[in-house]
Amino acid sequence: EEEIAAALKAFLQLPREELTWKTWDFSTDGELEIDMQEAELPVPFMGGSVKTRVFGELPGMILRVKPGGTMKFTLKNKLGPGTGKSTCGGPSGSYESPNMTCQSNTTNIHMHGLHASPSGHEDNVFATVAPGESRAYAIHIPEFHMGGTHFYHPHVHHSTAVQAGGGAHGMLIVDDPVGSLPKVIEDMPEIPLMMTLIQPILLMRMEQFGLSSDGSEMASQKMWVNSLYPDWRWGNMPIWLALNEPIWFTVNGQYRPLVSIEEGKWYRLRIAKASIDWHTRVFEESNDCEFQLLAKDGIYLHEAVRPIHTIHLASGARADVAVRCSIPESATETPHLSKLLWSSYEQRVKKLTYLNNKTGELLSFSITPRPTEEHDEALEVFSVRRPCYLADLRNAPAEDLELNRHTIDMVTNITNDEPYPVWPWLTGTMEMYIDDILRIWGHHTPEPVFTVPVGELMQINISGLHNHNFHGHVNPFQIQSMDAEDPWYQVGDWQDTMYPFIADKFVMRQNIDYYTGRAVIHCHLLAHEDNGMMAYYNITGEQDARYPAKEKLDPTCYEGAYPVDEESTTTETRTSTLTEFEASPIEHEDGYEYDAAELRVSRNGFLLSLSWSTMALINSAKPFAV
Repeated sequence: EEEIAAALKAFLQLPREELTWKTWDFSTDGELEIDMQEAELPVPFMGGSVKTRVFGELPGMILRVKPGGTMKFTLKNKLGPGTGKSTCGGPSGSYESPNMTCQSNTTNIHMHGLHASPSGHEDNVFATVAPGESRAYAIHIPEFHMGGTHFYHPHVHHSTAVQAGGGAHGMLIVDDPVGSLPKVIEDMPEIPLMMTLIQPILLMRMEQFGLSSDGSEMASQKMWVNSLYPDWRWGNMPIWLALNEPIWFTVNGQYRPLVSIEEGKWYRLRIAKASIDWHTRVFEESNDCEFQLLAKDGIYLHEAVRPIHTIHLASGARADVAVRCSIPESATETPHLSKLLWSSYEQRVKKLTYLNNKTGELLSFSITPRPTEEHDEALEVFSVRRPCYLADLRNAPAEDLELNRHTIDMVTNITNDEPYPVWPWLTGTMEMYIDDILRIWGHHTPEPVFTVPVGELMQINISGLHNHNFHGHVNPFQIQSMDAEDPWYQVGDWQDTMYPFIADKFVMRQNIDYYTGRAVIHCHLLAHEDNGMMAYYNITGEQDARYPAKEKLDPTCYEGAYPVDEESTTTETRTSTLTEFEASPIEHEDGYEYDAAELRVSRNGFLLSLSWSTMALINSAKPFAV
């Protein structure tokens, strides 16, 4: 322990690096080769390195594509056969059993968050690439796809955690159509932050599980090249280290990098987080910076911007955040450093009760002073014109939801007695009940849990999100209601990955739009997914079908390319710091509060302003009469 403390102290004294990143733009750079290969990640505070897998490097390049474009690439599996199980067998369903990890060197690729086809050579997670083989992909991005920040990673069942959680992942950006955003947002300099949580002890443990069906070889595989422990194997793991798993974040593959910015200037942070598990909160140490939320999981808020102090990130989650920093009068150095910190917890036991909470530094903003008169103005709230697959579903006709209603209950059955055990001895089952039927994805592809026709709406009542991170492929979902207020999730928000901080039960709706095929749903705590907490449903019918009653949802939504020739419907309405109107209101029978001079609607965050005989209606999900 003393040697490790000395190694950490020495490492923290090393000079910081400026944040860097690499980008591949399919619209200009053409086709790409992505190599799945072995790598050794440095262990900064313990010396040596831990073996893992990456898409060329950690992280993979940022991939960019435009709506209507095609991502053409070849995935080459340059891994050897490995020592692990090449086929999967034995019992499945027991949490962290030796049978949960197999086919550790068989891979594929999933475009997490895309509204794209799940079939053929597109975003098809059922296709696999064995060691030494390759596969050509051509993933078409529909011309109506909303611009946003997404994520790519392997998705082979039983090896997702060791691959995606071990470093094989990267950021994916769908560009915003020109003219679709307010100019101040469109012109913001972008800073991509691909956050990778390195969990070496858990990686080592899962690698050992992948060696044999009964785990008998667990102590024989040397996973860690380490100068302090030259014979580092799972069987030689010091118990104090197993109980206090060291974890750390890299940003674009760098540890605690510097991000150079100018004082008073807005920047757009595109953030994606990769990890095996762990919920993470990102926050600023000294309150030198202002944060405004633009989008979550690659989908703009219905009313952006939203002031926030903390960014909540589950495994696979994304956030687009505008940041503007100032230099305090007490600052003594130029440029001024402002730290962005992270805080993570491994497992939620009960509400607001956590295990293994850890905190560290993510990066530091290096802020260069700028004259006050040159500082950017406060951001104004805006709404984007939306593609029809993201039209507001909160007022969808009830009759259009009758045929496609389902329930999902995500359950962890812990067999250990209380007090709640630490993870090396955590046993039990990962269970997902869909329409009250237990579904566990074992070593063979199961039957679909239900079918839904393309072009229809679907409603899901889901529970168990205290301990599980729900993710759905192909079509995102919109929150309709939840059982408690949550600091990150609000009614009306769109998500494809959700691990709430407080709430546990949600009602969600989806527009089953355009694409047919097998749509996967699962827990995105990757060890849970590999253990069987995954299922899929079939989307049937004719490809390209759309929900026919779009005018009931949003008559301004578009079904083709963004209508650049039409007058923009993006409307700047007010600054995000505006306080509520406090004049004497008149409560109307519909629940809204009216005033003779000005009107503010508080329900669902909609804003309605009334001046003399002129009324401006903005962001309303239904018409009003005044």
